[in-house]
Amino acid sequence: MRTEDDLFYFLQCATVASPRDDDWLFRVKEEKYALEKFSEYLRFLEGNEWFTLGPIDERATRWKGVVNGWGYEFDMEMVLKDAYPTTPPAVRIPELMKYTDRKLDDSVLGLRICDMHMEQNFWWDEHSGIALYLKREVSYWVQSVIESMKEKGWI
Repeated sequence: MRTEDDLFYFLQCATVASPRDDDWLFRVKEEKYALEKFSEYLRFLEGNEWFTLGPIDERATRWKGVVNGWGYEFDMEMVLKDAYPTTPPAVRIPELMKYTDRKLDDSVLGLRICDMHMEQNFWWDEHSGIALYLKREVSYWVQSVIESMKEKGWI
């Protein structure tokens, strides 16, 4: 019997490399490929994409984009720390952070980030990538914050 994670194998990366490693450029190519495949999947299944995201620096450790959907659009930043992929990315959606208590100060980055870990990270491993993180954490976090804002009459 296949599990959901088995069905999303294309959101994972074969190369296990951090930004400090020589193989990092291979990992970045795999991350971009997985994001493309995730976008194709969303266009096919849901008829649209709810995010755009791309690297903004040469090392591809900082990414920027937009989360859109549910009738709204918000800027998003993602940072891959030196410990990535052992640790998940750090994500900021500044506009939504003021509407949630799920935020924390990241001493490594010197930034306040969104705490999107709604469940135990039992699914995260070194082959998990940005696309899988968007699917498993970011989409649910954004949806729950927007639903909460609607319930409170803030939007």
